Amino acid sequence: MLDMVMTIDDDSMGQMLSEIIISDQKFCDSIVKLYDGKMALDYFEAQSKLPEDEQKIPELVLLDINMPILDGWDFLNQYATDYKSFHDRTKIIVLTSSLDPNTEIKAEEHPLIFKYIAKPLEPKHLVELKADPSFCNDFN
Repeated sequence: MLDMVMTIDDDSMGQMLSEIIISDQKFCDSIVKLYDGKMALDYFEAQSKLPEDEQKIPELVLLDINMPILDGWDFLNQYATDYKSFHDRTKIIVLTSSLDPNTEIKAEEHPLIFKYIAKPLEPKHLVELKADPSFCNDFN
């Protein structure tokens, strides 16, 4: 079981569905729900100011692409340059309803993105992650 999952999505219904599925699958101990990329960057900025043993860094981020204020790509660009110390502690999965076929291609080519999943999140996605040795060794 992971300690923490972060969801970054402006869709409150999508957030609620993901939270229910994550909880039902006993996938993590806590979920941090943020509604745009700026909120997420603010979160990582606050954590970066804490001593490492006090930081609460999610092992998994479920990132929507199409959001107001700061979209998923802009979040990734700034996260890539400003929070390098967190890269090896966090896997990022793009979870989006984008209909643009280039979104999946771009996500698969991005070095910080572990996986692309088309919305909605389903229990089978979490089962597949738990079984994937390249994802995490924290699952029993």
